[in-house]
Amino acid sequence: MKTYDQKMAEQAFKCVNSANKRDKVEEYRSFALSFPSLVHSCGLVQAVAFAEIKNRDYLKDLVAVLNEVEKETDLASKSREAQVVDYMRISRHALSAASWLKRYVQAIIGDKKEGN
Repeated sequence: MKTYDQKMAEQAFKCVNSANKRDKVEEYRSFALSFPSLVHSCGLVQAVAFAEIKNRDYLKDLVAVLNEVEKETDLASKSREAQVVDYMRISRHALSAASWLKRYVQAIIGDKKEGN
């Protein structure tokens, strides 16, 4: 039996591998590295709203790793309409999913400018 974190790690690995093959990998990398800080500083609702505008590919991957909602618009509405306790839980899980994506971006994509 796998833990919730193990499932998130597996899905994050798949998502980042897929993102590494896309055209806008540097934008994805930059967004993935900054998203956890954005959640901490602005909150999940604002961070998701920003991701909807700036990097939908990342948001789709976050939703896939999070595995609490079907699509990115559901994450936005669910976090916006949730009671405080549910909002805190969703935020904590979203931060965990974003951290997995960030770790794999650092490991797989690295810094393209340096040739990694």
